[in-house]
Amino acid sequence: MTTAPALAQNQAPNHDQALVEAVKRFLLDQAPEDAEEIRIKVFPPSAQFGACSSPRPFFPNRHQRQWGRVSVGVECSGSQDRYLQAEVEGIGSYVTAAERIETGSVIDQGMLTMRMGSLGRLPSSTIRHADEAIGKMTRRTITSGSTLREHQLRNIPLVEQRQSVSVEAQGSGFRISREGEALEDGGMGDEVRIRLSRREIITGKVIGSGRVAVDF
Repeated sequence: MTTAPALAQNQAPNHDQALVEAVKRFLLDQAPEDAEEIRIKVFPPSAQFGACSSPRPFFPNRHQRQWGRVSVGVECSGSQDRYLQAEVEGIGSYVTAAERIETGSVIDQGMLTMRMGSLGRLPSSTIRHADEAIGKMTRRTITSGSTLREHQLRNIPLVEQRQSVSVEAQGSGFRISREGEALEDGGMGDEVRIRLSRREIITGKVIGSGRVAVDF
């Protein structure tokens, strides 16, 4: 991962500059490693509290977003915490449709193209890597040039609703298999409900065509 020089800072007293630099380093450390370039602008505190000794930045909110406008707290030895605003822009690659992809299509490499752009401006659940889409089936039509998103795709069903499936359980030195009826579709690794009898419904994980594993 390479980093671009941070954007120019507003003029700030020398004791604020150490604070700003500590926040910059913190934000660089927090940035995802798959961003090809990171640009950071830190806004110095408007109120003057004096020097911050041994600044220790932290995110006030553990669910803090990584891109865009962010808030950063800073612990200072012997004085009150400071809170700074920063602008973080990550530049990276993401997956788009190279052509119109119809509903029910199985994605292959030729249907996709990679683009570079600001990660903070992408829609939520954007697919960043082609191998996360290849082999999956589209839930809806995707127009050419559109950004691919997780909810637009699903695993190819290996178990279908009302299908008779093999329900398998195994442990140390044993393996049990019985027949059940799938109550919903599911692809590899999906959790599906299985009816074993009129009164017994369990949940298992799809492990193959017509095969579901359950914990014993």
